[in-house]
Amino acid sequence: MRWLLLPVVLCTASPTAFAMDPSLRGFYIGGAVGDAAVEFEDDHTGETFDADDSGYKVIVGYRIIDWVAVELNYSDYGNPVDEFFGVDLESSYDAKSASALGMLPLGKFDLFGRLGFARLDADFRVVGARVGRSDESTEPLFGLGAQFRPSPNLAIRVEWEAVLLDASNDEDDDWDDFWDDDDWDDDRDDGDWLSMLSLGVNYKF
Repeated sequence: MRWLLLPVVLCTASPTAFAMDPSLRGFYIGGAVGDAAVEFEDDHTGETFDADDSGYKVIVGYRIIDWVAVELNYSDYGNPVDEFFGVDLESSYDAKSASALGMLPLGKFDLFGRLGFARLDADFRVVGARVGRSDESTEPLFGLGAQFRPSPNLAIRVEWEAVLLDASNDEDDDWDDFWDDDDWDDDRDDGDWLSMLSLGVNYKF
């Protein structure tokens, strides 16, 4: 993903980005809310699920140096509903993730790119019926964002992040009879994504 190198490229073009600022470093916590979207396609039939809902995340991070931070986050992607195989299907995703952030400080602003992994817990159920399925998998996590620091301890952040879905990693396969094939989406597709556009606040100690 070449766009993840954006902070590094900008650093080479911006002399102010090399200024060391000890006040940027340290432990921080935060949270964000936003619009979460789920999109995936069944490989055999072309049937698609594409819906969104409100989501949120809890952030725990440490800025090691001016240009690098690490985060452990919990994200809830809501309960989007879409018609899938002729029924109203509700999905419920949450994730525990670990990632590294490449930071570009520009005065009171930071641009950043995120790269890491997310441990996904997914539940699917037919609305109005006791038919469901649960999946667990570990997937790559990407993100791009910016934040404004009105004070040394406070940061207001906007971010787009995405998880590439691979539904073949089933560990709890209790919905096999809902699809004719045991593996209803056995290939990783470019269009199979879980994403969130969020606005949040971080506080540094």
